[in-house]
Amino acid sequence: MENNRAKKMYDYHVWANQKLIQHLKQLPDRIYNETVNSVFSSISEVLIHLYATDITWLETMKGSSFHDTVREVDRRKTEASRASIDELKVFYDSLSNEFYHFFAENQDPERIIITEHPKYGRCEFILADLIHHVVNHGTYHRGNVTAMLHQQGERGVPTDYVYFLFEC
Repeated sequence: MENNRAKKMYDYHVWANQKLIQHLKQLPDRIYNETVNSVFSSISEVLIHLYATDITWLETMKGSSFHDTVREVDRRKTEASRASIDELKVFYDSLSNEFYHFFAENQDPERIIITEHPKYGRCEFILADLIHHVVNHGTYHRGNVTAMLHQQGERGVPTDYVYFLFEC
């Protein structure tokens, strides 16, 4: 899946998450866990949600059952919920390596992913569409973090796709 748009979008997702985490590491420690009156109660909760959701979609892409996916997400989310920002960066890096390993083994971005969901039943997705969903979801929640930083009197960091393109 080396030269396709879906992988490039995932590259952007990794880049943007790294930019955000690097930015957060430069701020006072309290910012990461401070309670904020927002969609999430803290920036750490947003990042853990994003991490857990990325695991959910990777497991779906890999063909894991719904119940196995829930167990894996719960296990890894529990580990991440106790993590410092430095430790969370390691979790994110490891997860992105898992995605890249999956992409290396699954070269066809048009491959159909079939899954069973207890509420939605049998679902069919195109791999590239799921990758785009992961990226779009990440962009949405990085925006939440930027808003929460502003609420705490801090600046965000630009992670728009065009900034990624400027660096490529």
